[in-house]
Amino acid sequence: MPVLTLRHAAGLLEQATSRAQLRAVVRALGYPAILHCSADARRTLTIDHLVTDADLGRGAGRLRCLSATLRPEIYPDGAAGHRGPVTDPREITKQLCLALRKRAPDRDWCVVTLDASAQILTIANLTDHGPTPRITALRVDRRRIVDSDADTLHLLATVAHDEPTLRHSRFTEILGRDALCARFYRTLEHTVQHLAESASGRATDAERRELALLCTSRCLFLAFLQAKGWLDHDRQFLRRETTARLERGGQLHERFLRPLFFGSLNTPLAQRAPAARALGVLPFLNGGLFAPTPLEQRRRSVHFHDDALTELLAGVLDRFRFTAHEHSSSWSEAAVDPEMLGRAFESLMAADERHQSGTYYTPPALVETVVHDALAAALPELPENAFTNDGSPLSFTAATKDALAAIRVLDPACGSGAFLVHMLETLAALQQRGGDPREPHVIRRDVLTQRIFGVDRNPIAVWLCELRLWLSIVIECPEARITRIPPLPNLDHHIRLGDSLASGDFRFAAPSARRLTRLRERYARATGTRKRTLAGALDAEERQRALSECERTAAVVRRDRVELVDALRARDLFGERRRHTRADAQRLDMLRRRARELTAHQRRLTLGGALPFRFASQFAD
Repeated sequence: MPVLTLRHAAGLLEQATSRAQLRAVVRALGYPAILHCSADARRTLTIDHLVTDADLGRGAGRLRCLSATLRPEIYPDGAAGHRGPVTDPREITKQLCLALRKRAPDRDWCVVTLDASAQILTIANLTDHGPTPRITALRVDRRRIVDSDADTLHLLATVAHDEPTLRHSRFTEILGRDALCARFYRTLEHTVQHLAESASGRATDAERRELALLCTSRCLFLAFLQAKGWLDHDRQFLRRETTARLERGGQLHERFLRPLFFGSLNTPLAQRAPAARALGVLPFLNGGLFAPTPLEQRRRSVHFHDDALTELLAGVLDRFRFTAHEHSSSWSEAAVDPEMLGRAFESLMAADERHQSGTYYTPPALVETVVHDALAAALPELPENAFTNDGSPLSFTAATKDALAAIRVLDPACGSGAFLVHMLETLAALQQRGGDPREPHVIRRDVLTQRIFGVDRNPIAVWLCELRLWLSIVIECPEARITRIPPLPNLDHHIRLGDSLASGDFRFAAPSARRLTRLRERYARATGTRKRTLAGALDAEERQRALSECERTAAVVRRDRVELVDALRARDLFGERRRHTRADAQRLDMLRRRARELTAHQRRLTLGGALPFRFASQFAD
């Protein structure tokens, strides 16, 4: 069989509009013998409620491939129930894979599906992975075939005639994220470096790189919004606008990105300038992601060259497929997902910087284990099936429900947010399975704005942590009307920049923190003038708490100093004074220095000096 070229691979994906045309894809995967799967056979495999029609491809040894057209909706367990219908092609394909594993576990399955609208094509490989199977998949939106889609099918076709066991294993590797991750990270690292080097204007090399990372991370976020159709209802919005601006003279940074970031996405629709309105129907996102950072305000004259921005906007973002679904132990896609942003951040740091700061990527399996163990310890009455991914209802006692609602999560070294994102999604899933009738994105928003907190000393890590938490809300929002998309919550008082090891503890915190909680929750939901007013009130509350902590600490230092001086002046039973030791002198000197430092710090706070992160002031609740 001739080698499948990238152009031919893209054509096969684009033309696969029916079950008959799926056969060409199946043959390219190495299954030349294809038979129609009758209704009786579908019932035997218990997949009739999942598909409208199907074919069965036979490969060497244990290899089998089922290609099918999915039903537009299914019900759990094949019957209508109180949970309502499932319409997501991804979930229906997953149920199809699980049914095949259950009914024919002695076969190595590859599954090719087309959704009822003939728009979403999925190639999935099923492998045993401990107690639960693992599904690796390529999901293609046929309305827009990208280079990475064709490249993945091309790689699958190149191993289609390998030894059966090896071939199934290679399919799993190719359809998993790691192969695509390596290509994406190499491309992204080159792009960020090129962007930083192209920057003109007065700035240090470190500032140029930070500005390049800020620009790139914003564009990555927009790639996920574009995949949802939230940018002027156009899934090629960034490429379209980049091409149009270049045809009209260029200056992409000044005439496209800044109006897009600050004039549109960070500004309510009614307040947008004509240049921002000309970009089309775009959501008001709020949240701070598209607000100018202090560095961007200081280096307003710095702008990136058109060639470097074109490489990012019409190159990287247009060549790779972006998916809103994060990698998990049971499902992995050959696409860029939000979880990969953390790995991208780690990969973009120099090796010596990673070593000095202790910044290393945390594997998803470890994140999942730690989150589940932590919640199991905090909620010992959780049902045994609480952490399964089947979405089945859970029965909670009233005490467990109260305990679940009371949990607050703090990651004191949050990095790019791996633990916080997984904890957010797990808490929201537990709440939903426990009977909360609201939509997932609404539950996640409430959990995020009330119960998720983090600290990190790296400003870019804090930025990416906020970005990933925002994405966790965005990906679950089904709203198709751009003007009705809820603004993002303000997270700058949830994810803080600071050094946890130098941020004190709660010993000297004021006893009541209910006002702090109320102000932060109101601020998280605020926009416009109300946001600025609440930000001022919240800053004032935190400053007052910092002063209170300083005063309480100073009182303890004064007391310790007085007690030490009294002890040194006291006489024993024989009327002799206690002899001063070197340790006494050192402790007395330390207490004097500490008292002076606290007095100076209190004076700075009173005069409006910068408020460093302290647990007792910012996170007292």
